[in-house]
Amino acid sequence: MVDRIGAVADYRYELLGHLLSGNLFVEPYLVTLLPGADPYVTFQHPGLKFLYFLSGEVSYRYGGRTVEVREGDSLLFDATALHGIESIHTQPVSYLSVVFTLRE
Repeated sequence: MVDRIGAVADYRYELLGHLLSGNLFVEPYLVTLLPGADPYVTFQHPGLKFLYFLSGEVSYRYGGRTVEVREGDSLLFDATALHGIESIHTQPVSYLSVVFTLRE
């Protein structure tokens, strides 16, 4: 298990690997919301983010959009937009999060 700097309380990030290929950096994480986790919609960082939901049902916000997602759903968006879970409907919640960043 890897604790990310600035990680939100009760959001567990497990680094599944990482790859630097040329100037592309890829970081896949398994994210699990622990029982005390609260919604959090102010994640913001460089790159693109791909999410694949493994369990639970949530409302997920990115930029000006909010979508209902559940097991089997995926999202791909520009991570410079504010994003995160707006509300938790069914637990447990877990998802694969892959961040793609170009390094200068």
